[in-house]
Amino acid sequence: MGNINKHFKPNFFIPGAAKSGTTTLHDLLNTHPQISMSTNKEPVYWNNKSFEKYDKFEKNRYANLFDENANIKGESTTSYMYYDNFIKNVKNNYDKSPKFIFILRNPIDRYISHFWWIKGLGLEKNNIKDVIKKGIQTDFTEYDYYPKHYFQFGLYSKWIQRFIDNFGLENIKIITLERLISNRLDTVNSCFDFLGLKKLESIQEKSSNKTTRIKYSCMYHFVRKSSIGKMNYTKIGKIFLSKKSIHKIKNKLKEIIINWKTEEFKYEPLQSEYRNYLKDAGYNSDVEKLKDIFDYSFEEWKDFN
Repeated sequence: MGNINKHFKPNFFIPGAAKSGTTTLHDLLNTHPQISMSTNKEPVYWNNKSFEKYDKFEKNRYANLFDENANIKGESTTSYMYYDNFIKNVKNNYDKSPKFIFILRNPIDRYISHFWWIKGLGLEKNNIKDVIKKGIQTDFTEYDYYPKHYFQFGLYSKWIQRFIDNFGLENIKIITLERLISNRLDTVNSCFDFLGLKKLESIQEKSSNKTTRIKYSCMYHFVRKSSIGKMNYTKIGKIFLSKKSIHKIKNKLKEIIINWKTEEFKYEPLQSEYRNYLKDAGYNSDVEKLKDIFDYSFEEWKDFN
């Protein structure tokens, strides 16, 4: 699979799908005594635009996200599912394919959750019905900040087929959020089995992310963009500060973000006419392809039965 470079290479990835329970799955897999999931759930390492320019400090920082004593290491950057350069970088740096676990959710429910997540961040001014009525955005562009690809992200067969073509079906496992909720132990144990690990007799409860609305959204995004170097003024800091100092500042800003004030809220269910629109716009045909690929009925997705 190409020449081996000196990047730390996890044994497996959870590349998505976004807003489908990846955080919960990440935490559940980390309960296995032989697994170390990255302490930063989404390092965004393998599809970073600076990948080819990583120096020793950046490579070591990534490696330090994992417990070196664990037999199996994994991480869960959801954008990996959608970026071509993730597949390219993995192929060029692994001599043997890693494994991939995708957690999928009814694509209509995923769309709704994604919309309200962006809405809660203060980045979406329209209401969901107007967004749906405007039609389906078919073009996908790589993103540097929170994405609004509500519809595109739910075209699972489209994205997963690329992984099958490059890494083989035998290295890919899918589970659904609905099954994880209804039968947690068996679902998580199926992942352990896929990774060649012993199953557990019990597993602790882990809750999914709740729908929240952030307060003072403008200030929040200023701090967050500063923490990931997306503000113009941060470029000046790179001239005068060492990478170690910049890393400390970014970590401090990230601590502020983690503790940012939020409030929970509930959104109303989407009316059936809009669910049917999303289904007919492309989700129905995509789910049918998914059923054929994995020989699985997805009966838990009531919209598609």
